[in-house]
Amino acid sequence: MGPAAFPPAGFRRLLNAVTRRTGLHYYVDKADLLEQVVGARMALHGCRTCHDYLALLSDGARGDREWRELESAITIGETFFFRYAEQFAALERTIMPRLIRRAAATRHLRVWSIGCSNGAEPYSIAILLTRLLDEAGLNAADWHIEILGTDISTRALEQARLAEFSAWTLRDIVPAQRAAWFTPVSARIWRLHECYRRMVRFRYGNVLDLLRPDGGPAGPFDLILCRNVLIYFAQAQAQALVRAMASRLAPEGWILLGHSEPVSNFGPCLETVRLPGTLAFRAPDSDGGRQDACAALPVLPRRRPAARALVPVPAGDSAPIAAEIRRVADGGQVARAMRMCRDHLVRHPMDTRIHFLSAVLAWGEGCLLQAEESFRRVIYLARDHVMARCYLARLLEDAGGWVEANRMRQQMIDLVRRCPPDMVLPDGDGMTAGGLLRLARQAGEGPALRHDARVTS
Repeated sequence: MGPAAFPPAGFRRLLNAVTRRTGLHYYVDKADLLEQVVGARMALHGCRTCHDYLALLSDGARGDREWRELESAITIGETFFFRYAEQFAALERTIMPRLIRRAAATRHLRVWSIGCSNGAEPYSIAILLTRLLDEAGLNAADWHIEILGTDISTRALEQARLAEFSAWTLRDIVPAQRAAWFTPVSARIWRLHECYRRMVRFRYGNVLDLLRPDGGPAGPFDLILCRNVLIYFAQAQAQALVRAMASRLAPEGWILLGHSEPVSNFGPCLETVRLPGTLAFRAPDSDGGRQDACAALPVLPRRRPAARALVPVPAGDSAPIAAEIRRVADGGQVARAMRMCRDHLVRHPMDTRIHFLSAVLAWGEGCLLQAEESFRRVIYLARDHVMARCYLARLLEDAGGWVEANRMRQQMIDLVRRCPPDMVLPDGDGMTAGGLLRLARQAGEGPALRHDARVTS
């Protein structure tokens, strides 16, 4: 599509329509990305200009169907099982055990995963809950557990219901866990066991419905997860959405947000609770008091971004192309994503971000030598890159290179000890320096789930 397809006035109308319907403020300053996605949809329908496409979107049932397709195309659905190890550690050790104890009489728990994408997050909750109930001597089959996953992408929901996942989505799960929780469908695809699938149901949902009268799922929920959703919204809108979520919490229910969401404090409707490596938000109990050990934890302001980045930003910000590569990989087109990495690196051979992403993709596809080479290139280009050493140590360990793996892991620990504990590590999916140190220490203690396969031994 050329410039004539997107005259300024028409593109402004299109952008306003998209942000009004989806709330995705993300595209306001990323016109090229939106034009690329919309251009593909216009070509499919033979629309010559965005004015024609806007007319299609306004065309009754036909327009509704196209809106669903467009929403699927513009949604960024990067996710994987047990993403953000520090938050899953908080769920395992604090949040879920307290919810289970509180629900002992009714044996009923409700969880809502907002922006569930391919289902990895709600299915991870199902796995965790099943194990915690079993450890408590309880049978998950005797409990009424409702885990709801909603998303604006109908394509992602179809994939979630299928419950079949590639090595890319299972990249942080060790082989023993994969064998325990999944059944192989092919050499590179695994299907989640039925006992976990039946705990989760999926439905189409736009988070903006929460701001409309009687919009969104009815509460109360014991736990709401809305991670890496609100970063695409304007701050005022994100604040309003969290308050709407709070109104759907059960007494002493919890909300977990992403590390980079544009939100802060929500008193008095939510208490901010600091747990190791993360912040959580909790509904006050009915009398306004705090009834458990979390009461002693201080209410903290939102953590400010680290003053410096650990890894120098490569020449030319590659965040947009990295996001697009992740979106393609999450859509099941891993080979195409790897080609995109190679094409970009031909033009930008010093781009550590894309070298790192290329390494993780190659590892997920079983191209171990290529993955090792790419991780080593990242370390060569950015000598203080913590996560490259973290991944490389695990890769070497799996290949039997114990001595070098231990050396690489020790280098990782030495580097991360020099960082502020609350510093978010580049390419760490929200992992902080302090959180990685805790996980490294716990690796020797044999944690039950070993959430972060990058640091387990």
